[in-house]
Amino acid sequence: MIKRIVYLFIVVFVLGAAYAVSQTMLGGSPADVPSPGSKGGAPKVLVQAVQLKSTAGSLRAIATAWAEKSAEVYAVVDEKVTKMYFRPQQKVKRGELLVQQDDREEQLALRLAQVQLRNSKSLLDRYRQAVGKGAVPQTQVDSAQADYEAAQVALDQVRLAISNHQIRAPFDGVVGITDIDPGQRIGPGVLITGVDSREIIYIDFEVPEAIVGQLDSVAMDKIQVKASTPAVGGKIFDAKVVALDSRLNAEKRTLRVRANIKNTDDLLRPGMSFAVQMAVQGRDVPAVPEIALQWYREGSYVWIVRSGKAQRENVRVVDRRDGMVFLDGNMAENEMIVVEGGLRLSQGVAVELVEDPLR
Repeated sequence: MIKRIVYLFIVVFVLGAAYAVSQTMLGGSPADVPSPGSKGGAPKVLVQAVQLKSTAGSLRAIATAWAEKSAEVYAVVDEKVTKMYFRPQQKVKRGELLVQQDDREEQLALRLAQVQLRNSKSLLDRYRQAVGKGAVPQTQVDSAQADYEAAQVALDQVRLAISNHQIRAPFDGVVGITDIDPGQRIGPGVLITGVDSREIIYIDFEVPEAIVGQLDSVAMDKIQVKASTPAVGGKIFDAKVVALDSRLNAEKRTLRVRANIKNTDDLLRPGMSFAVQMAVQGRDVPAVPEIALQWYREGSYVWIVRSGKAQRENVRVVDRRDGMVFLDGNMAENEMIVVEGGLRLSQGVAVELVEDPLR
């Protein structure tokens, strides 16, 4: 029994010693390193001054072009085409007739409705004259009035049926290619052509979540955007931001931005791809080498030397660029940041500064 107790004591001792050695080799957590005045003196650390750098830069993205107005033109009724009034790439005005369908029956119905309207109007006029002399009762006048109004509605219905046989341009623009020929019967499901208003071209592109806060919807006109397309080589177009989406894409963590380009020379077409470069406004924030940034379960932090002692400051990463990390935290320009030796530090420990010999 005594041998077992001795054996158990030896095992516990060995495990404890192994754990202590491992913690010493790994450096432990920021709170587990020796306190000031422990054997070995103040730890030596390599430091570098905090710099203030601007986060301003430029964003590159791929955009897709859209027309200011774009519509696909379909027939309203199922009928034969009698005449085509446009050709591809023709400029048209709003309301201009593009396609005429066979409306002979509707034209006959129009003539009949006009005759009925004239008859009902004439009868109503006679009754109105007669009712003043007591020749007809007021009920007959009311009935004639109702017949006249019904004839007006019938005429309007026939005119609507005729207009449904006339396919017109929905707005000023340019028409595209059509596969419809005179004599062909078309219905509501058959695409006739497309109409695009190309005086202004919109381009939509995505910006990352990190710079969304820098896009002010009130001052969108101050955002500079340049765009180019392989369809028009060697030309850079000035674009103006006109809209920001109301929400971010939850999967890609991006915000859709819309800009427009004045297409005065009619060089651009809907569907073109654009390479977009947008100037991003920035602010001056502390910047330190990436090696100075450390992490633990509560987030990121850095060691700053103040009055010869190490002070831990929790920080938030704003941006990374060219080996530097831009931080948001409690630090000032030219304060000394620990870039090497931080694993041996604890809060308030006295340190010995070592300048980087390569700087």
